[in-house]
Amino acid sequence: MIHIVGMGFAYPDEKISNQFLEDLGTGASATWISDKIGIETRRSSLPLEYIAETRNSDPRAAVDACTDTPTSLGVRAALMACEQAGIDPDQLGMVVANCCTPAQTTPSEAQRIGKELGIKRARVFDVFSACPAFALHVDFVNNHKEEALPDYILCISTATLTQKVDYNNRTDGSIWGDGAAAYILSPRKEGRLAVHATSFTTDPSRSDAVVIDTFGYFHQDGRAVRNFSVMQTVKMMRTLETTHAIDWNHDIFIGHQANYTMLQQITANRKVPESNHWHNVVHVGNQAGAGAPASLAEHWDDIEKGQKIVVAVVGAGLSWGSILLEGK
Repeated sequence: MIHIVGMGFAYPDEKISNQFLEDLGTGASATWISDKIGIETRRSSLPLEYIAETRNSDPRAAVDACTDTPTSLGVRAALMACEQAGIDPDQLGMVVANCCTPAQTTPSEAQRIGKELGIKRARVFDVFSACPAFALHVDFVNNHKEEALPDYILCISTATLTQKVDYNNRTDGSIWGDGAAAYILSPRKEGRLAVHATSFTTDPSRSDAVVIDTFGYFHQDGRAVRNFSVMQTVKMMRTLETTHAIDWNHDIFIGHQANYTMLQQITANRKVPESNHWHNVVHVGNQAGAGAPASLAEHWDDIEKGQKIVVAVVGAGLSWGSILLEGK
């Protein structure tokens, strides 16, 4: 059985408030953002002065203006996860990374992070799916034979999406934040969380619904993606409710941190109490694949023995997946 033995997260220091976005004059008021999206602040690797002055008119220039990179955030999250797991980075036998805003395609993000961690010999590569990366990574590892896996596998999801935002667009700038999450899996050492079930599926025919342009901006068919995400998340939750006797009065739900109003729609459908809905999107924004695992990492010390945690994530690809975890 696969266990999660340590987790970590990292956010840039800069905070973009709703009032800041209103003051940019793009037509999005602070009240509108709170009511429609439910996000109050988001973390950014770009200085606020830079955003105000340029509105990120050239996403390529943002790479030079940033104070954090996907690599620096990923390294910080990984070190936190290693500390929680009680291991040193040189004990890692595999590093798997997800990054939808890479500075380079070669070397891979995993290799850049591995270098900064001082790893000399390991299987290091990217397994990429943007927003549902947490489910993809755990499902990917869970489908290996135990004897084929090293003792410790570090998985990381990291992104700096505020560098891909057109701050003349009232909606896109209100959604995104930057950050990273790391999770260390082990097939041999028991950890705080046991992995009981995983799934991951894609529909490539709808791949154009969400796009992050390498040299340009993020864009999506927002309404269609939102409706699909809500429907698919509810469907995954119902499946796990049926097959694993989920009790929302005790068990926990973590969804893709797209926006808070969408998550409220999902939890209302499944009657999940707010106290059992772990999320971080309100204070850090939508961090793509990092959002769900970072939410879990923030609550690491709150996990109760025997408590089941349902993770259901949907996003670009289009792709979706789920993880059923149990506290140990």
